[in-house]
Amino acid sequence: MSFLLRWVSLRHLLREWPRALLTIGGVTLGVAVFVSVRLANHSALASFSQTVDAVTGKANLEISGDAAGFDERLFLVARATPGVRAAAPLVEVYALAKAGPPADRAVFAGALGTRARGPYRETVLVLGIDVFSEGPFALYPAEGASAAGPGGSAGHAARAREGALALLERPFGAAVTASFARGHGLRLGDSLTVLASGRPVSLTVRWSIASPELEQAFAGNVVLVDIATAQDVFGREGQLDRVDLIVDPARREEVVAALTRRLPPGLEVGPTATRTAQVESMVRAFALNLTALSFIALFVASFLIFNAVSMAVLRRRGEIGLLRALGVTRAQAGGLLLGEGLIYGLAGGLLGLAAGAALARLALGAVARTLTDLYLVHAATRLHPDPTGALAGVGLALVTAALSALAPALEAARTPPALTLRQGSLVEAQHPPRAGLALGGLGALVLAAVAALWTVRARHPEGGFASAALLLLAFSLAAPAVVVAVGRSADPLLRRLGGVAASLGARDLREAAARTGAIVSALMVAVGMMVALSIMVGSFRRTVEVWVRQTLRGDLYVDPVGHRMAAAATALPASFVAAVRALPGVEAVDGFRGTRVTLARPGAPAGVVFVGGVDLGVEARYGHLQFLRGSSARILERARAAGAVLVTESFAHHQRVSVGDTIRLATPAGEARLAIAGVFYDYTTDAGAILMDESLYARLWRERRTESLALYLRPGANVDSVRARVLEAAGGHLVLSVMPNRLLRQRVLTVFDQTFQITWALQAIAVLVAVLGVVGALTALIVQRGRDIGILRAAGALRSQVRSMVLVESGLLGLCGALLGSVAGLALALVLVFVINKEFFGWTIRLAVDPWIFARALALILAASLLGALGPAQFAATRVASEAMRTE
Repeated sequence: MSFLLRWVSLRHLLREWPRALLTIGGVTLGVAVFVSVRLANHSALASFSQTVDAVTGKANLEISGDAAGFDERLFLVARATPGVRAAAPLVEVYALAKAGPPADRAVFAGALGTRARGPYRETVLVLGIDVFSEGPFALYPAEGASAAGPGGSAGHAARAREGALALLERPFGAAVTASFARGHGLRLGDSLTVLASGRPVSLTVRWSIASPELEQAFAGNVVLVDIATAQDVFGREGQLDRVDLIVDPARREEVVAALTRRLPPGLEVGPTATRTAQVESMVRAFALNLTALSFIALFVASFLIFNAVSMAVLRRRGEIGLLRALGVTRAQAGGLLLGEGLIYGLAGGLLGLAAGAALARLALGAVARTLTDLYLVHAATRLHPDPTGALAGVGLALVTAALSALAPALEAARTPPALTLRQGSLVEAQHPPRAGLALGGLGALVLAAVAALWTVRARHPEGGFASAALLLLAFSLAAPAVVVAVGRSADPLLRRLGGVAASLGARDLREAAARTGAIVSALMVAVGMMVALSIMVGSFRRTVEVWVRQTLRGDLYVDPVGHRMAAAATALPASFVAAVRALPGVEAVDGFRGTRVTLARPGAPAGVVFVGGVDLGVEARYGHLQFLRGSSARILERARAAGAVLVTESFAHHQRVSVGDTIRLATPAGEARLAIAGVFYDYTTDAGAILMDESLYARLWRERRTESLALYLRPGANVDSVRARVLEAAGGHLVLSVMPNRLLRQRVLTVFDQTFQITWALQAIAVLVAVLGVVGALTALIVQRGRDIGILRAAGALRSQVRSMVLVESGLLGLCGALLGSVAGLALALVLVFVINKEFFGWTIRLAVDPWIFARALALILAASLLGALGPAQFAATRVASEAMRTE
């Protein structure tokens, strides 16, 4: 068998290298898309996990609370617990930063209120540490520390201790990683400015750390300061974000139980990997959806392999017959063609790994940006190796190749040697059982509907993907029948418009239904996904647009630049908030404050949800939250009076709660049992959110800070004038974003569009793979009909007529794929909108179908099909008649 592969298959592959490269290129693209999406998802989450591991050092247990932090006195309780060998308190804040001192007041005034972050374009992770407690955790190296800039290195522990103690010598000292120092030109004594609640604070670089672990954490953008400095700078006096622990492994359960008894509710005691698991659970739906989309390109590539191996059977039927006559068994003949398919799969899979890594660099930015925008998960943009994903990509390529090559390989094995040795048999056409295939497609369609209904009722989101796959299978099985129907229907019209050549193109399409059905299926999948995604994204965007217009009713929105980075560590000065409330033209001000908490789901791992506090009274009078049922103003007033909460639609869906139910929240004031007064539409995050009145939030979280403001102006007040007064109230000491309603709405929609950029990229690649399939299929058909073309040329057919015949056939292929894909796309859109998105994300999307979507899909595929046919048409037209007929 290896002899046959080496001397027969490989020889033909090398001789026909252009067609081999075409097929391998399609498989490469399919694998590259799968690998790139998987690698981007893996890298984004691995960056977060690696950051967690790096900043916890040797800790094997940690105490953590919600994003608002907890009382620092609990550190003493933890340290005194039997079984705890070492304990270290930490403050952990993400912040925007820039190298150099703060800018002067004039620069701030020019940057205030703009969407750009000005010079503050770098996000850093600021860790406040106790240098006397961190030693056992090896957060920074015991040796190998070096000074920033010239000055060499010191390879002993004493220098490391000196560097750590340098943080305490003068106020606002900081340590940065060596890569961060090099990248920003920082030397000892230089300034690094961070934004703390919009207030520029200058830190002085006292130490540069050469630590491989910290270099990996957050791409090296890590800044260490003394814990007292961090508390002072970020307004977290008396608060901690985490306590790292080293405990005796044998007593771990005992320590966890003791800490649980000693610590107040709302604090988690668990392994350091808990945070990573929570984030993975939170973004699971997003990652799974991208992975499912990546399979589309690989699915389309399978038709390329089918056509490539079918072409090999056609071109070498005589050779296969001769081998059979010489003693090659059916199994060996079939294995020979199957081996060729596996060669395509292996070559495409290996090349796809390299191409996937290159694509992943582009995809990672979009994935990381979406994780930050939707889930507030800060992920660095550095690729992390994913051996499992690489093996999965090659494995999928091989499985796809084997399945795609199986049918033509069996055909070659079943054909008697006497038949294949007769050259006239080359004109034999394969007539697939169209009625049987269509009946199978109908059965798959019924199963798809059953899977969709089961998904909605049983609340198992994965069933939505099964429904979508069954839909694609159903329409693929219907492709041969559609090809024959379109060919027959178009024949009379083509005969009148294009003459005999056009009519022959339609006839050839019908006669080769087995082969053209496969490429129509590939085009159908590409068009179907294009239509489905266009409808889904368009419907989603219109839904969000209406929601934004109805929900965001404030005239001005004020928040410190970098607010989304620092989140719960943000607090606007109370004096500034009071000054804004007193400004002329301001009728009402609604402040927001929030935190991120973990909430146990019944039968599922603890998940992360967002809790926010606003003035429900102001919201009832001026805002307009959209509720699933009931009057907005009445629900808001009732929630405020009863001390109840409001939850987002996604929260209600995931937690399986509704109005009147009670939820339990672990808060700094103890466990709170809160009734749900209403469920409102929200599209900011699918993780779920809880909204309550600011007075209730202040009582439960024991704080009255304000992160951002929504200003409602009096009738007739000038927005620009009030905005200018807000900037004056800042006094040049705050870097603020003061955004009018219109600009905020635009920013929300911009974030939405950015989120779906990677989706369109995946779709474009699927269409490209399908076009490659058109080229391969037409070339195979021309080879199959070589004798027919020779007879036509000998009878006087012009080259232009032969070209027309091929172009008509290609156009009909595109038409069949577009028509079938449009119907399939509409069905897929219904599954995406009402099943997959609803069950995975918990969002209600109002379906909106734009007729131009179908027109654009038809025009694109027809143009792509005709362009793809230019090469095969020229190949057919230039064939010499005597060469095509010399065996007759």
